[in-house]
Amino acid sequence: MAATFLRFGAAIALAIPAFASPTPRNLRSRQQCEGQSCTIAALSGSSGQVYDPTTAPTGGSDVGDCCIITYNPSAAAVLYAEKPGLQATCTATTTKHKRELSFEDVQDLERRACSPYTLIYARGTDEIGTLGETVGPALAIGLEVAAPGKWSIQGVNYQATSAGDDCLGLPGGQIAAQQLESVASSCPNTKIIMAGYSEGAMVAHNGVAYATATAASRVTGVVVFGDPFNGAPIRNYKGPIKTYCATGDEVCDGEYVISAAHLSYVGLDTTEAVFYISGLVMA
Repeated sequence: MAATFLRFGAAIALAIPAFASPTPRNLRSRQQCEGQSCTIAALSGSSGQVYDPTTAPTGGSDVGDCCIITYNPSAAAVLYAEKPGLQATCTATTTKHKRELSFEDVQDLERRACSPYTLIYARGTDEIGTLGETVGPALAIGLEVAAPGKWSIQGVNYQATSAGDDCLGLPGGQIAAQQLESVASSCPNTKIIMAGYSEGAMVAHNGVAYATATAASRVTGVVVFGDPFNGAPIRNYKGPIKTYCATGDEVCDGEYVISAAHLSYVGLDTTEAVFYISGLVMA
């Protein structure tokens, strides 16, 4: 099953973008997913692709598989067939994986004044605060510099844990979906960007895929960093997906191998992303 993806030891310094668009570095983001990235995206139900049991992913845990089945029941038949005894395990642990269909402070979010643009961002595993300590704050600072007073920046208030990684970001994805639906309903004119880093990238994919079609249609773009679902489509979503995957970042292959490459997105990549996002919403 899908492996755990990211544990942070320390925060990384923020980078405020310059006023000239940077030259993008050499990334290996895909137009189509490959290998385990495709497999786990299909298993999450976010890509709309058919899960191929002959390419079962490595890593993960039985508890993680049971969690996946809780959120994506269509995966039950193939996972039970792959792992004899899994169904008994899932029956015993069902109460531990209730759907997270709400997020904290939803009423406060709905009371906020609408802005022309809204960023909904999901942090990486074990990062502190709803925006995390790395990519999220760098994006928030950069977007505010680029368009002062025009952005509403919202972090997805989910439990960014290794258990969520094993569950392919599905628990956080349900919260992100409801958050997207709330913003789309409350602010009919705001342009929405969904974004995330590492586990949060999976949350962003799932948030759009599991939202209502009406809410998903309001998403102007999806921007992800260190994405385990690298190159996978999002079901019922036809807009742009911008992926930042550094050469050497094996998380972008759906593997649990945390390297310097996976921790390298703050700086040039977040700065380039600010210009990319600004171009999308101002078009």
